[in-house]
Amino acid sequence: MKYRDENVRLRLAREIATEAMVLLKNEESLLPLEAGKKIALIGRTQNATIIGGGGSGASHSDNTLQIRDELVNAGLKLDKGFDKYYQNVHEKEVEELKNKGADFAAMDLEGLVASGIIYELFGKYQAVTPEPVPENELFENAAKDTDTAIIVIGRQTGGEECDRRIEDDYLLTDVEKSLVDATCNSFEKVIVVLNVNGMIDTSWIKSNDKIKAAIFMGTSGEQAAGALADLISGKVYFSGKLSQTAALFYEDYPTAEHFSFNKDEDRNIKTYEDYGLSAADNGSTGKDVSPVTVYAEDMYVGYRYFDSFEKKVAYPFGFGLTYAEFDTEVVNFVNVGGRALVSCNVTNKSDRFAGKETIQLYVHKPFGKEKNPYKELVDFEKTFELAPGASENIALSFDLGELAVFVEDEKGGNYVIEKGEYILFLGNSSDSAKAIAKIVVAEEIVTKELSADIGMKACNKDKIKLICPEKEMTVEDTGNLKEITISKDDVIIEKCEKKEYSFENDSQDASGKTAENGNVIHANEDSTDPKSFITLADVIAGRASMEALVSQMSVKELAVLCNGFGPGLPFGGIGQKAPVTIQYDDGTDIGRNSHPEAMPGYINPAIDKYGIFSCYYKDGPASVGKTAWPTGMMIACTFNKGLAYEFGSACGREAEELKVSAWLAPGLNIIRNPIEGRAFEYFSEDPFVCGTMGVQICKGAIENNQVTTCPKHFALNEQETYRRGSLKKNIDAVDSIVSARAAREIYLKPFEMVIKNSDPVTIMSSFNKINGTFAGGSHALCKEILRGEWGFEGVVVTDWGDMDFVVDGADAVAAGNDVVMPGGPPVIEQVLKGYDEGRVTLDELRIAVIHLLNYVKMMKDYSK
Repeated sequence: MKYRDENVRLRLAREIATEAMVLLKNEESLLPLEAGKKIALIGRTQNATIIGGGGSGASHSDNTLQIRDELVNAGLKLDKGFDKYYQNVHEKEVEELKNKGADFAAMDLEGLVASGIIYELFGKYQAVTPEPVPENELFENAAKDTDTAIIVIGRQTGGEECDRRIEDDYLLTDVEKSLVDATCNSFEKVIVVLNVNGMIDTSWIKSNDKIKAAIFMGTSGEQAAGALADLISGKVYFSGKLSQTAALFYEDYPTAEHFSFNKDEDRNIKTYEDYGLSAADNGSTGKDVSPVTVYAEDMYVGYRYFDSFEKKVAYPFGFGLTYAEFDTEVVNFVNVGGRALVSCNVTNKSDRFAGKETIQLYVHKPFGKEKNPYKELVDFEKTFELAPGASENIALSFDLGELAVFVEDEKGGNYVIEKGEYILFLGNSSDSAKAIAKIVVAEEIVTKELSADIGMKACNKDKIKLICPEKEMTVEDTGNLKEITISKDDVIIEKCEKKEYSFENDSQDASGKTAENGNVIHANEDSTDPKSFITLADVIAGRASMEALVSQMSVKELAVLCNGFGPGLPFGGIGQKAPVTIQYDDGTDIGRNSHPEAMPGYINPAIDKYGIFSCYYKDGPASVGKTAWPTGMMIACTFNKGLAYEFGSACGREAEELKVSAWLAPGLNIIRNPIEGRAFEYFSEDPFVCGTMGVQICKGAIENNQVTTCPKHFALNEQETYRRGSLKKNIDAVDSIVSARAAREIYLKPFEMVIKNSDPVTIMSSFNKINGTFAGGSHALCKEILRGEWGFEGVVVTDWGDMDFVVDGADAVAAGNDVVMPGGPPVIEQVLKGYDEGRVTLDELRIAVIHLLNYVKMMKDYSK
């Protein structure tokens, strides 16, 4: 009930935005500005504040606060010449948009997505909106009255099916460079605000002496401008930290050579042949182009690379300035029940400013069977607000099992804690962290034995060169560190237990008929008579098992339930009834949409005789379309677990208000490259940050509302370019080629954390391939790892549009991907055809439906 009030949600959105924005630079303590200070405000985005991205993760609001207005409200005085100029610019832009018609980014895209057509429309790159060029006279006149200017740089490029560009996007455009130069030449004190939906080049900020202050505003939702004005004016204080590294040059990112992003020039798309690989050997045949994205950086993504190879950066991971100054003192280091715990006192040394500080705990693992990054984040905590002179004791901890590394072998692989010394680092950024303690492991400890093979194909292994340091970076002066010694007894040894099902009736032929078995159940009769059938209500009440319920169903009924009840192709328009072509013997349709508001393609079919009702799935990571919240990238920059939980709780409430059962969020993919088109949706380059934010958001939504989250995109969907290929161009879906270790320790880790710690009952697979196999058709991913290792019992749904080009419906179900979205007649026919051909079994269909009903039974029936 806490977030029933819209005003309460808006206050939370503003609080998150406030804690998310990162102060990158503040020389001469220029910020905060005093009330009444006159400034020149430069840049078109001041009147067109960017609150989010596009596609399914888009943010929309009719009440977006604007930077210009909020700075005025905060008491700053604007130079009249520039103010009038940019007001005129904005009026002209608004008029041009009206003349062009509806803004594509603001359309309700559910209908198009439900058909799959949208993916031939998505993916066309929209360039940066050009900056107008003010006349020199404006600079000359403004400089007579003030020495301070704020310049706002905006970005809203990339998005679903479309990555960003390097030139004129990650890098400033020529006009922007000229605008920055003119500003710096005219004013002694320049403040840069980056209102951007992903990281851009920041080296020019770091190197320019005239730029005294810089703020990473990101895409912080509809309340962002108000939060920015509060921060600049000193009403509140900065406490955000970067959740991704800002490199000095794009080429410094270890993924730069292996990331494709320009669909307009397909000749530049990376393919198997670029790495000396065979497309046919990797299962890609009959395509004009077979794209790949090779994870050659292996374990060295983000700060792991920059730290391990001692590469200088513009601004490191975890970095962010505050108005206050803090001191941290380690108090204790102990092993508590198999968790390493560090307690420390954090003191605000400022005599003027209150503030919050984020303390980060890293571990350095020794080289052994595997070579390891210099350090990896294992926990972080943010203090409460500390007044000048105040202190707080905080505790950081991690499970000792996290010391293990994955060692691949011919049977699959093991997680192993190798013998040696593990050094702990503590600091307020990856760059500032200092060694504070060590853990001594006297003998090797195997914590898990696994058989699922998610690694590279044998034909690729010797041809892909993975990044790896030649020698271990040693940690100096560790002799006097606090120390604990651990053994096998201190670590939980995990065992994987497979869920077993027992069905009451297996005598069914391809027609869907079955023999009577003597029970009151009229098993598999193609009838709509509700009498004598076990219903979902019986299962919920404990009167029957889920196996007994699905044992009644015909193959046709099971096939209908293994799809999202979409319209199929072609699509006739938003609001169209799903054309159901699968019928009972009496001519009535199997399944219907029982939801009062959801459209076909975003529901599961209802089958009345079994008491199965339709539940509504709805996008997206920035919530379900009510409040325009800060995006995932910015939520992570808060480094505040409690705020992430509250965000999830509020979004869950908004989902309930719209009668949504499955909120299609959070996005748990890694920000592997700064120009990823959907980086704004995701949290971080670090898997622990991604997983931690994901856990808190999911727990907040699930524990306080009758909804579930649907984490996505499972897995290794870190490149939007050709993630599902192109039917029109005959281009295959991109193949993410990755080592088993990197897949498990980096890219699957956030999903594992969320599944094990927050209990969602839906999860969304991704379009792309992983080492030659579609994610939605991967038995290793969807069955062996997700269910066998992690214990997931909910439903796996494909990404929306996976029905005409990517994985076949029957193959998806057989692999453990239970429901194909948005589904419809083509998918139902695929499943039935696959059953006839023996590619999917009766038990596999039944188990898929059990997984679906494990979700449905926990939700509210809005048809009543």
